[in-house]
Amino acid sequence: MSNISFNLSGKLDSSLVEVLRVVNEVAISLRIPFFVIGAMARDIVLEYCHSVRSARGTRDLDIGARVADWEEFRRLSSGLIGTGKFKETREPHAFLAGSYRVDIVPFGKISGQRKTISWPPAYEVFMSIEGFQDAHESAMILRLNDNPPLDLKVPTIPGMALLKLISWHDRYPERPKDAEDLLFLMDHYAEAGNQDRLYEKETELLQEEAFDPVKAGIRLLGQDIAAIVSHVTGEALSSILKSETGEQRRYRLTEDMIKAARLYDAFDKTLEKVKKLAQGFNERFHGSDSR
Repeated sequence: MSNISFNLSGKLDSSLVEVLRVVNEVAISLRIPFFVIGAMARDIVLEYCHSVRSARGTRDLDIGARVADWEEFRRLSSGLIGTGKFKETREPHAFLAGSYRVDIVPFGKISGQRKTISWPPAYEVFMSIEGFQDAHESAMILRLNDNPPLDLKVPTIPGMALLKLISWHDRYPERPKDAEDLLFLMDHYAEAGNQDRLYEKETELLQEEAFDPVKAGIRLLGQDIAAIVSHVTGEALSSILKSETGEQRRYRLTEDMIKAARLYDAFDKTLEKVKKLAQGFNERFHGSDSR
């Protein structure tokens, strides 16, 4: 890999780096592209790349693996177990590696046109993987270790945000933490490497938001999400955001955000943030041609 965005060698827990090294070696041997997703990706990018500490840490490691079918997924699973470093669990996608729970989420051709997967052997549990391809294609490369080199893909913050929004909507009301994580990404987008951008390149947007860096950052995040999505994913996100900001009796996303983050007196303020995210997204997605 080339075009490394950040060198984090020596900064991450050595046990985490070792687990990721094993995943990388097995995936390379099988020619299976993957990237780190979920809360671990959030913590790595925010804390170690931008010095923004998350409110809650995690020992869960989620991996998005681009595979063609369940046979290829089985080869990946078998390869991990064959190293002696990974142990099976009762769930076909979950493994234990030292103190980490590792979830492998397949995406790509395995999902077909519907952008959903159903887990064998019963094929009863469905999961949307809408947006995974977009997040993977726009992911950045982080160096986690210099000697020997370990370079892995991790979603950008816009990539994380789109996955969080889709996951929350897909599994509502089971995933309030996705809403909490999305709010955290929104609140900290400006300080996560975008302050200079707002004051130097996006001054008009900043002025429109009365020089409030949080609101301007959220709107910018919406624009940046729109910049990385395909037309199909963009339409899905547009529909979700419209349903969570239009005139209605309930605003489920805002409700989950304030409940999960325990911001019970901040409903109007939080809803305004969601509206800013939608505004930014619509400005870019509906204001110009998308892929």
